[in-house]
Amino acid sequence: MLFNWKSGLLFCLLLISLSTVSAAEVPTAAISSEAGIVIRLKRPQATLQKMNQLTSQVDEAISGLLAANVRTVVGRSLSNPTWEGVDPARTISVGVFLHAEQDPGLLFIVPVKDAAACKAALGEKYHSALEEKWLIYSEDKQLVEQAQASLKQSDQSFESQLSPAAKGLFDSGDLSVYLNLQKMVQIYQAQLKRAEGQVDRRLTELAKTMNAAPGVNAKPILGLYSTLAKGSLQAVKDSHAYTTAFQFSEQGVGLESLFEVKPDSETDQLFQSNPPQPLNQLGHFPAHQLAYIAGAGNADALITWGMNMTAQMFDETQQNAEAKEKFTEIVKEIRSLKFGSYYFSFELGKLADGVMHAYTVSEVTPSDKLRTLTHQMMQIMQNISLPGIKQEITFKPDAEQAGGIPVDLTVIKQELDPASDPLQIQKRMLEILYGPSGITNRMAYPEGKVLQVMGGSASMQKFMEALNAPDKSSLTAQNQPAFQKARAQGAEKANLVALVDVSGTVMRILNIFAESRQQTGPFAEKQIRELGIQDSYLTFSLTTGKQSLSTKTYIPVENLQNGFKVYSLISRQK
Repeated sequence: MLFNWKSGLLFCLLLISLSTVSAAEVPTAAISSEAGIVIRLKRPQATLQKMNQLTSQVDEAISGLLAANVRTVVGRSLSNPTWEGVDPARTISVGVFLHAEQDPGLLFIVPVKDAAACKAALGEKYHSALEEKWLIYSEDKQLVEQAQASLKQSDQSFESQLSPAAKGLFDSGDLSVYLNLQKMVQIYQAQLKRAEGQVDRRLTELAKTMNAAPGVNAKPILGLYSTLAKGSLQAVKDSHAYTTAFQFSEQGVGLESLFEVKPDSETDQLFQSNPPQPLNQLGHFPAHQLAYIAGAGNADALITWGMNMTAQMFDETQQNAEAKEKFTEIVKEIRSLKFGSYYFSFELGKLADGVMHAYTVSEVTPSDKLRTLTHQMMQIMQNISLPGIKQEITFKPDAEQAGGIPVDLTVIKQELDPASDPLQIQKRMLEILYGPSGITNRMAYPEGKVLQVMGGSASMQKFMEALNAPDKSSLTAQNQPAFQKARAQGAEKANLVALVDVSGTVMRILNIFAESRQQTGPFAEKQIRELGIQDSYLTFSLTTGKQSLSTKTYIPVENLQNGFKVYSLISRQK
């Protein structure tokens, strides 16, 4: 019994020692916490093979060319174009050490099978040190010495700064990049202060220019620019780290990123005040749309900002002052409602009726209260002016019925000032998008929701049939394989999810352009079937969390195949 216990202990110690060796196999620990950027290419030979397996499904010629170019680019980046002495079966790492007033220093950690050959290929300008079967080299001797010190003291390594989530993401990538943003903000503090001053000056100059232009209300536009610019600068100042990782497989390409900020900073508070949601309603939208988008967040802040912008578009007259006051009162009541997630999809229709068909669901409680407030708001919308545009708004409540629910109809007819659109390009674009009748909008208010359909021939009936369809109905997106596959690649809970059929959108746009010239579109339904092009969506999701914002992007191989087929057909027709 004692022998077995000792044997077990010895076995455990052996496992621990083996796992320690495995963890130390890639000495990224040699890159100190002073590095601003760390880049890691996991096992180049295996990664290139993955890329080749993926791209060969698109086109064999492109696959071979891409693999050769990637190998050449990596070799030149390592100052060893022919990979002399390098072991491509093991991982390569690079540390970038930033300086405010001089070029960055580069530290390379390269696995070698012939250290002498690798050194000879580098030439005399590099200082180097051999650690086990890894060559550490740099043009800066001090960086090599610093790397050797970091190997002896793990707390000096950049890895000691990684959060568990960042480390897991960094380790998962075939190609990974880590940005020490806190260090970068410290290094470039003077430049950031100058950037803040430049933003203020540019906004002041822009205000003078726009205020001098006749008929232009600059306040809402300047407010948007100011919010975006200052919010971005604040996020930079609050930042801690950014980690991103590419993953390649036969099924597609994935890109995940993690942006981390300082605890309790303004940006952290913003993230935590906007929790992610499951966004399940998206799957109930009509099938075969070109894009599906869903979002969740602080609706109150978004409504306040949007309504404030709208309020600033009223003309400066006594009549409009009264209208603006009434508008502001309505906004206060709207803010008292409970808003949830929002959903959007679109498809492209026929040119004669306007090509844009958009479908939107907003979760609102109570929805009938919003309908009343919207009716009140539409009565004063005539007072809103847009620079260079004359518009006529026709609002018809209860104009139609769909699914037993009344539907309100709004048509906005816009006429552009000939001076601002002498070639009538904008006028023609509006007609292409929305049709000659103007921007047609239908709204319905079932319990807990606001449904909106935009487009002259877009159908509220079709929308409701999909939303109310049985769980297994073919009318809905959730029962389409392409949608299911794409949605599975996004975050389960998110603040933003977008599924986009890129090649399908391109084909429809090209057909519309051909139709506008009274020509046959290059992508007829029969031709699309013969090419084997099916629905396929690029997936993007964004999720906020405690001190973090993460994103996931996924491009399936079918998306790449469709894109290549579309490109090949267009090339043959030219």
